[in-house]
Amino acid sequence: MKPATKSLTRQAEKEGIPLPYLSEQVAVSAALDKQLDGSALWVLLAVYRAFAVLDRDQSDELDSMGVSPLQFNILTTLQRVKQPATMGALASMLVVKPNNLSGNINTLAERGLVRRELNVSDQRSLLAVLTPEGEAFLAEHLPAHWRRIEHLMGGLSREQRLQLVALLKQMVLSIDAAQQPTSVRERAGKKAKRSPERAISGAQAPHR
Repeated sequence: MKPATKSLTRQAEKEGIPLPYLSEQVAVSAALDKQLDGSALWVLLAVYRAFAVLDRDQSDELDSMGVSPLQFNILTTLQRVKQPATMGALASMLVVKPNNLSGNINTLAERGLVRRELNVSDQRSLLAVLTPEGEAFLAEHLPAHWRRIEHLMGGLSREQRLQLVALLKQMVLSIDAAQQPTSVRERAGKKAKRSPERAISGAQAPHR
């Protein structure tokens, strides 16, 4: 490490930045720019690392079933909503681009796990439908999958898991708000201040 970098790192340590959990780049950036909290970058790295570790494990597990994580999520989502879904609706629920679904839907259709139907209400679009074979596939594999998830999360208490879920939801809301144009955020803030009761009563429950 260069002398200048060491000096900046020591400065970051004095300011209470938890260096053992932050990359050197984050620590140096926080020390250079006093407006940076450092904890935001810490969160970003922690989330990316946690996702990478979990995604690797899930990819290995699902590979033994012959499906990818996205394909498995398509099947479980169709089972959860209990009705055919358009590509746009599926993409929204899975937080992916519609173009990323076409090939995966084709693969699942070739295996007979889903089928495509013409959308009678909009003949320009197709519907993805979970087939009986797809239901049977999930009935066979889901119990072991849930046990695997429970095992992976065994190091967290139920209270910690629920707290983590709440924090991640709050993070998503923060990201969504930050991505809105400033004018939209200001209008939303003014509206919430004018009628907080109405804002709360009009909130929709999340889809299950």
